[in-house]
Amino acid sequence: DLGKLINQMGQKVDDQNNSAIAPEICSQLILIDSNPQVGSQLQQLVECMGMCWQQITNIEDAKNFLQTISPDLVVINVDEAGCRQESLSLLSELATRTPPVPVLVLAGNDELVERVTFAQCGARGFLAKPVTAAQVWDVSSQLLQRTRSLRVNILAVDDDPLILAALRPMLEPWGMRMTALDNPLRFWEVLQSTTPDLVILDVDMPQISGIELCQAVRTDPQWQELPIVFLTAHREIKIVQQVFAVGGDDYVIKPVVGAELLARITHRLERSRLLQSLSTKDPLTGVANQFQSRRNLEHLITQAEKNQQSVCLAILSVNDLRQINIKYGHEAGNQVLQRWSRLFQSAFCSGEVLGYWGNGDFVVGVSGLTKPEINHRLSEILTTLRQQIFTAFDGDRFQVICNFAVVEYPSDGLTLQSLYQAAVGHN
Repeated sequence: DLGKLINQMGQKVDDQNNSAIAPEICSQLILIDSNPQVGSQLQQLVECMGMCWQQITNIEDAKNFLQTISPDLVVINVDEAGCRQESLSLLSELATRTPPVPVLVLAGNDELVERVTFAQCGARGFLAKPVTAAQVWDVSSQLLQRTRSLRVNILAVDDDPLILAALRPMLEPWGMRMTALDNPLRFWEVLQSTTPDLVILDVDMPQISGIELCQAVRTDPQWQELPIVFLTAHREIKIVQQVFAVGGDDYVIKPVVGAELLARITHRLERSRLLQSLSTKDPLTGVANQFQSRRNLEHLITQAEKNQQSVCLAILSVNDLRQINIKYGHEAGNQVLQRWSRLFQSAFCSGEVLGYWGNGDFVVGVSGLTKPEINHRLSEILTTLRQQIFTAFDGDRFQVICNFAVVEYPSDGLTLQSLYQAAVGHN
């Protein structure tokens, strides 16, 4: 019985007063640390996101428990977990799984040699103690995001079906879904229907080459930032120069080596995601910034007009954010915004538009629902918001009031700006 095994191997970090966590959708987050306070603080940070931490107090129990599962993330305090050699052994074992389990190491020794040792064993992150739970979660969430970025759609185009058949087992065990295409003349049709995160093109194909396909992709504004990796049997400088001249991002020489292809693909995906994130996401809250969310909301309204649907726009504001920053410090204000953001991201994850417009204002757009329906949906979220207790740097505890307003297209306005003005007037 897995439930009994969990109870035997570790201490479940849980807040009984928290009703926001849905265990059936929890990410599997493992903390190997003997200090229960660390686990409790980490749990508070993720309680609004449908996640939960499993705390295991020693390395031996952790090794036994991890034989049966592959978690999404492991955080290990190597100073308290027990034998150093056993910690390194566990690191290496988790790193060699397919796919690897990301591990964040917490250590009191910040020497370069220590960092190199843990990195060689497969650690994805390192934090020198003392560290706060917030710092641990910041790095943990980054590692989770990187891991999930591998769960992508890839379009591979090669006229040789054997090459395509060989690529699939190289990519799919790592969470990459591959669409194979052996007819380059169907490329545009398949590109539009699959909307891949990355394209693999063979340089030499009959009728139309990978070079020509890449040129066509780069002329379309929708696909100008799409990562493209070439496969080629050529080593000549002229071909390599041509690959980059037409907008290719990288190339791999045939015969393809799985490890090299994976490394180049993950590098391109991470770079693409980073650039996209910098231009479209608010760095503090992690949700869409004003520019991007306005575009998304305008698209939502356009689609609603075509389909004769309603769209509801909700504005949820942190009351007196400026006063919180003055009284408790900007770190406290940021803590409020980040926790609210995590709650909203957990609640609105089914195609709704969510953005942060600054000054404590979050904006949510939902199509197909009426104002009473969205008010009912928000009531549970607002109850959770009112229950949140925040702790300032000096130990003071405080709560935050949420102001909100909901307006509906087309009855309250026909444009995003008119809807926003109506919502501000109601707030």
